[in-house]
Amino acid sequence: MTTASNGGRTRLLSPSTMGRSNRSRVLQLLLQNGPTSRAELARSLGVNRATIATILQPLIEDGRLVEGEAVAASPAGGKPARPLWFNSQGEELGSVRISSTRLTAARLSMDGTIRVAGQRTIDPSWPLPRISEHLLDLATECFDGRRLLGIGVAAAGMVDTTTGTILSLHLAPVMNGFAVADLLSSRFATSVSVDHHPRVLALGDRWFGLGRGVDHFASVYTGEALGMGIVHAGEVFRGSHGAGGEYGHIVVDLRGATCLCGRRGCWETVATVGWLRARALERGLPGGAEASCTSLAALAADGHDGARELLAEYADNLAIGLANNEHMLASQTYIMHGDVVGGGELVRSMLAERLAATAPHRDEPPTVVLDTSDEDTVLLGGGGLVLSSELATSY
Repeated sequence: MTTASNGGRTRLLSPSTMGRSNRSRVLQLLLQNGPTSRAELARSLGVNRATIATILQPLIEDGRLVEGEAVAASPAGGKPARPLWFNSQGEELGSVRISSTRLTAARLSMDGTIRVAGQRTIDPSWPLPRISEHLLDLATECFDGRRLLGIGVAAAGMVDTTTGTILSLHLAPVMNGFAVADLLSSRFATSVSVDHHPRVLALGDRWFGLGRGVDHFASVYTGEALGMGIVHAGEVFRGSHGAGGEYGHIVVDLRGATCLCGRRGCWETVATVGWLRARALERGLPGGAEASCTSLAALAADGHDGARELLAEYADNLAIGLANNEHMLASQTYIMHGDVVGGGELVRSMLAERLAATAPHRDEPPTVVLDTSDEDTVLLGGGGLVLSSELATSY
């Protein structure tokens, strides 16, 4: 019997919810494998063709999927197959990323191809109306006059996913209470879904990136801030109204430095580029004030022992939070984004080694991979957020 939790109660999944979940599996398989026939989808998912037809027919009737030219039958005979794919002339997906210093937007095709993208630099000292004006200007540049299935927003800070509001953004308090969904939906007359940046990153990996076909993984963002989005049993893990997910603020040192959130010893205080640069300056490393994993890895490659030692310490600090998650949720695969990717194989191997040493010992150690597409995955995640909320799963 399949059930779901609803405010502490347990209830049966409705037929519509089960249908959306099945639709999600089919759409993700298409994105993973490319144009695919009904028969191939049925074989891959272990169901009969009638079941696949029931799932696909609404998407074909509304023009979101189209049938390609018939492919010749195999030598063994049979009816020629007509592979299904996303309609290139149909609706598009809107994507927005909001951080304390930058706004980014893109318009995507249903298969995740970025057709148009742009950005605006903002200042966290600006009043909110000025930031809103820049956001609308950028969104108009990307979305105006287009048929959008919806707009997905990746927002830094704490969010309320039911109202589409940024609740709190430590690096730009002016955006506390920013009703992003209301602003964009009133301008573009389409649905707008807002979620926490690391979770949208995980959706980018899940729908279009390194997490396709993986039911359990974590997407980790490193940079000025630290975040982690969890995909557990094929779904992005979130609390009520989008609560939780503030992994950068799990406490790793009760006597550690004070975090921007006001707590002491948050993981973010020892595993961001701010910490990295402070330590590089203390140790007199070349370019310490602008240090990054990229610059330190280059120094290490030239034989600078101090740079290698600092990167090893940074990997230790990052592994603390990953190992804690491995003890709790056993995500097993960690897709790294942001600054740490610039460290290349040197930092990846350091992180994998330290995570394997501190995580529970199972048959296979956790896997650490680097996503080199950087900003694109977040924008793809905005598209994945639209697909999840409008077509695929109960959001």
